[in-house]
Amino acid sequence: MNESPTMTHIRLDAIPLLLGVLMQMGIPQLYDREIGDHGSHTGLSGGWMLTIWLTFILSQSDHTKYKVEEWVARYQLLLTSHTRQSFKSSEFNDNRLSSLLSRLSQPQRWERFEDALWKQSVDVYQLEMQSVGGLYSAHVDSTTACGYHEPQIDGLMQRGHSKDHRPDLAQLKLMTVATHPHGHLAVAQVTTGNTADDVLYLPIIARARAIFNRTGMLYSGDTKMAALVTRATITRDGDYYLVVAPLSGETALSFPKWIEDAISGAQQTVRLYNDEGEMIGRGYEFERHCAAELTIGKDCAVEPFAWSERVQIYRSDARGAQQVKDLDKHLKLAKAELLKLTPKPKRGRRQFRDQAKLEAAVKAILEQHGAEGLLRVEWEVEQKTEYRYTGRGRPTASSKREEVIERRFRITKVTRHQEAIAAKREQLGWRVQLTNAPAGVPLQTCITHYRSNWCGERNYHRLKSQPLGIDRLFVRKDDQLAGLTYLLTLAARVELVIEFQVARGLREEKREMKGLYSGLPQRATPTPTAVAILAAVTRSEITLTKMEWEGKTSFHLTSLPDVLVEVLHYLDLPMSLYTDGVKI
Repeated sequence: MNESPTMTHIRLDAIPLLLGVLMQMGIPQLYDREIGDHGSHTGLSGGWMLTIWLTFILSQSDHTKYKVEEWVARYQLLLTSHTRQSFKSSEFNDNRLSSLLSRLSQPQRWERFEDALWKQSVDVYQLEMQSVGGLYSAHVDSTTACGYHEPQIDGLMQRGHSKDHRPDLAQLKLMTVATHPHGHLAVAQVTTGNTADDVLYLPIIARARAIFNRTGMLYSGDTKMAALVTRATITRDGDYYLVVAPLSGETALSFPKWIEDAISGAQQTVRLYNDEGEMIGRGYEFERHCAAELTIGKDCAVEPFAWSERVQIYRSDARGAQQVKDLDKHLKLAKAELLKLTPKPKRGRRQFRDQAKLEAAVKAILEQHGAEGLLRVEWEVEQKTEYRYTGRGRPTASSKREEVIERRFRITKVTRHQEAIAAKREQLGWRVQLTNAPAGVPLQTCITHYRSNWCGERNYHRLKSQPLGIDRLFVRKDDQLAGLTYLLTLAARVELVIEFQVARGLREEKREMKGLYSGLPQRATPTPTAVAILAAVTRSEITLTKMEWEGKTSFHLTSLPDVLVEVLHYLDLPMSLYTDGVKI
């Protein structure tokens, strides 16, 4: 009797693609060389463990540890074939993965690894490029990652200003430097969640300077990077800064006059355009001298330092339009709340019988909505006279009466002060930038360059969205928290490499990619995201079938989707990542 054929099905999906990118980035070799394993480590090296774990995270959208061993067991034939490494699934147990995170968390080892990874990425993908006025530039910023942890003294997880709008949860802080124009993460540093951003800029910029091995770079950041000492130190060390000035201190005092000079024509403004040639606003700049006291040398001597910087005042039309819309909304809310202050008399309704209290309530509402001087409030006094009998019991003909005068204040009208509102609208949409960039980087370039900071900030959206989903952190110990955060920044870099290479290839061929979006086969884009690419490949359900029958073995691989073929081409990865799977 003929025996029944035995069939084994293996879903490949995006696993070979991810393994190919990680090996192309040199992750296993760089880890083994720069971080290395513990002296008692046996079996599969930490570098290959890291590579396979990253593949799990990116393909399964899960950064928990306890599921990795089961996943490795399911795909062991595929993983051993592509990595050419021999290992057991039990090597991916919780203890060994924890040890991997612990070694990633060690600052000196991580910095060496990150330095080597950047140099490798520059060599392989040509990431370094001038992005603004002949300068290399980078964006410096921070984000937070939270978890259900109880803060401990000197612990990493602390309560602080939450950028995730969860002040009730403990958090850690992640500081990063991302290069322009592609936003590739070059430097990442984990610190305690209650640390102020101000003190983190100079250390991470110093690290970035060492990794990039150059001075004269332009570092951009938000208002927290605009501290006087930070700007002075960046200048002293031979670099440039581009920051938004906070509306506090001297800037807050001078800002109204700077705006008035632009509105009145005392300062001639120029029109500003985006990269597509559309007008986005207008502005002007002037130069001023600055001075600060800096610590210099190993003995930390304090010496004065002086330099010149450019103050750029400009109005964004889009920002102004949004603020005008917000102003109108708040004026409507303020008017409604003011009219509700003095309702008709009825049981349970509060009445104002003292003018000072009414004026205080009106002032509070106007201040809450920023409507001081923009709304006119009119009220009147309603007075009613009554006669009441004095004494106890029922009144008689001889009972005495007293006159009781009751009065209440009633708001009769709330009107707009149109001239004041028009003047206020003229003042909306303005902001101040500070830079010491050379004159070869004009105002127009500075404005458009800062607007492109979304490239660096997008890494935070990448970290907090699927498949990475850094929030919430489910490990407990500080070394695990730091190590896992660094691990997920590596996964973010893998995503960015995929996007960068595919977008560059499409741009060079002047093409757009189709077939990425479920239900929209004709929708095309020149800049596909890694999430969309991986999802499209996974939907194709690429499957390798091994059939054994009567002593013979044959294989069948489902046809590869066009999206995958294009992506492999742009990433310069061989088709054999999938076709050689028939040799498993």
